[in-house]
Formats: sequence, structure tokens, C-alpha cells
Amino acid sequence: MNEENRTPILVVIACGVIAVLVLVFGVSCGGGNNNAAPDWQAGISGAGGGARLTAADFTVTAGSCTVSDAQLVVNGGCVLAVKDFGGGLFYFGPPTKRARLAPQQPVTVTLFLQGTRAQQESGPGKTVDLTFGTSGGELGITCRLIGACALQLLEPGG
Repeated sequence: MNEENRTPILVVIACGVIAVLVLVFGVSCGGGNNNAAPDWQAGISGAGGGARLTAADFTVTAGSCTVSDAQLVVNGGCVLAVKDFGGGLFYFGPPTKRARLAPQQPVTVTLFLQGTRAQQESGPGKTVDLTFGTSGGELGITCRLIGACALQLLEPGG
């Protein structure tokens, strides 16, 4: 067996040894219940939640609207681009950016993410959750009534 054939086998064996060590260490230090390490559990519990989507993430590409960190004001309809935030091969930032929209008037919200289109109608008293991955996407908003409509830009979740 030459060295080229051994390299993948050695990598698999090394990963297996690391996995066994992590398992043994976790069981021996964990005490077998969820109360064993509340400090580190609380520290990593929100790691996958993502960052907040802000006005700086939006660029108006079509239509007429204004964006602030508190709200979006749309005159008839507009399309907003959410720029990518991946940062390259070794990006260690949040995997997503999230927000909620709370429309004050009836609207249609359209998302374009990685070649997929999703549309939702919403109105006062309802919210629309937005989640964009590192490749960004587009957000389209159309007022269903004549004139301008306003949407509050809220914290994600809740």
C-alpha cells in the first residue's frame, strides 16, 4: 500500500479517535444529566440563532421605498436586495440574518433565496419572518391597497 492509499484511512482513523475521546470526555464530565454543565450549555444555546437583519443589509433595486432600522415605508411596491455576508471559505460569523416584518396595512411579501421564490400575504396584526443565508437574496414588498404602506422591522423570533 503506497502513501496515497493510506492517507484517507489515517484521516478516518484520526476522526474516529477524536469522536471517541469527545464521547468519553462528555460522559465522564457530564454526570449523565442536563444539569451537569449549565454554564457552557447556556453559552452555546443561542449559537445557531443568527444575527439581526438591519437597514444596512438592504439595497433598493427596484421601486420606491425607504428603509430604517425601525421600519420600511413602501410606495406601491419595491424590491430590496440583501447583500451576501459569507466572507469566504473560512467564515465564522452567523450563518443567517433574521428579522420579522409587522405590516401596518395589507401587503404581499415575496422572498427570492437561492433560486427559490416564496410569497406570503400579510396584514395588520400579523408578522412575516425573514431569514437570509450567507448568500443573501431579494425581498419584494407590494402594497395591496393604493398608496404607501409601512412595515415595522422587528427583532427575530417571538
